[in-house]
Amino acid sequence: KSLFNKFFDNKEIKQLKALVQSMPNDPRACFNLGAAYQKLGRYKDAVREFEKTLKYNPMSAEAHYNLALIYENMNEGKKATLHILKSGNLFSNKNDQVNKMEARGLLRQYYRKFNIQPEDIPKPDSDI
Repeated sequence: KSLFNKFFDNKEIKQLKALVQSMPNDPRACFNLGAAYQKLGRYKDAVREFEKTLKYNPMSAEAHYNLALIYENMNEGKKATLHILKSGNLFSNKNDQVNKMEARGLLRQYYRKFNIQPEDIPKPDSDI
């Protein structure tokens, strides 16, 4: 990451921030800003935007999925595992088999990587 990106938002971030400000309750706007932050490795900012996405659209499998990837990068295994579990369930509810299988694969990977047992994870519908 360049020093420039640390102190100044790039054009894409500025545009997405303006969109979120103009439509603060729009989960898509929050999601897109979160994805832009994620791409830049600004994980705390990304988490904040994906959490807002879930506040306005709790059934967003994609937001849970992205949060899982971020928490994996931050080495927060339980949070990563819980979010990937939720995303897999939501993809399944939407009959999105491809993403469901991808989430299930990551779930198995997280169980191994973070040495977590399924019973260590709170129920998927509980708060994190």
